[in-house]
Amino acid sequence: MKKIIFGLLLLLPLQISAQDMIITIRQDTIFCRIKSVSSTHIQYEQKTGYRTIVGRFIPKEQVLEYYMNIQSSKTNRNLRTSKPSDRWIIGLYPGRSSLLASDDIESMTDLGIPKSQADEYSRRIRHGWNINGDIHFLITDFFGLGAKYSMFTSSAQQNFTIKINNYYPEFLYMGMKENLYIHYAGPSFLFRQWLNDKRNLQLTESLSAGYVHYRDEIRQTQALINTLIPNCLAEGNTWGASAGLSFDYYPQSWLSIGVKAEFMYACLTKINLSTKELKQTIELEKKDYEYLTRLDYSLAVRFHF
Repeated sequence: MKKIIFGLLLLLPLQISAQDMIITIRQDTIFCRIKSVSSTHIQYEQKTGYRTIVGRFIPKEQVLEYYMNIQSSKTNRNLRTSKPSDRWIIGLYPGRSSLLASDDIESMTDLGIPKSQADEYSRRIRHGWNINGDIHFLITDFFGLGAKYSMFTSSAQQNFTIKINNYYPEFLYMGMKENLYIHYAGPSFLFRQWLNDKRNLQLTESLSAGYVHYRDEIRQTQALINTLIPNCLAEGNTWGASAGLSFDYYPQSWLSIGVKAEFMYACLTKINLSTKELKQTIELEKKDYEYLTRLDYSLAVRFHF
């Protein structure tokens, strides 16, 4: 019995100092002290004798998972793994948006609409709401592939007093209502970085390129004399791209909540215009291109499983 107790006492310093552990893809366990972790290797120190310490490294492709500070940790929050514990991420991002390209105020003032009224109408149609959603599959702990969808919508309704005669006072009182919709869908790339050892703070970036559909509904609500602007529907399709950045906090291992900012670029070079009388496709000149560039700022809610 004394020999057993003495042997355990000799092993005790080794067990106490071996705070870290590496498990290889061959299911071998290495008790050691991890010095640094790079994108390709893990550098560690291992005792080979009572006082001998040897520095070594192992390629990450040979590592199944690794743990740091396992003796002092009461939970598994200090787990480090070369493969993500949760492969799938589903995100929802409701928030506000702003179209960065200015509306065509000049064409409104050419109709006789006062500039102050045109500016107010443009401000209302350029600021609206967005709802975004995406799903990604993590290939590594920091990189994933998936798909995303987003919709921007805004509306404006205003009454205009239009001067239609420059020789004597004659005005047109007209009301107009507009509903704008921009849909986007495409593949997406996700990148993420942990910001602390507890792994409950995270920075996430996303890149995407895909299909954009534009729909603008314009209705004249009332007019006292001849109609100047008929009811019309403008539609168009093009390609676009987006880049997003979010900061996330994990209240639970399966849930993260944060804030997200995203920039989207798209440009229409032709528009399909429909009225009650006709339908036509208009090829826009370069100076008249319809830019759909916008900035989204949203709440970020992600589910991890």
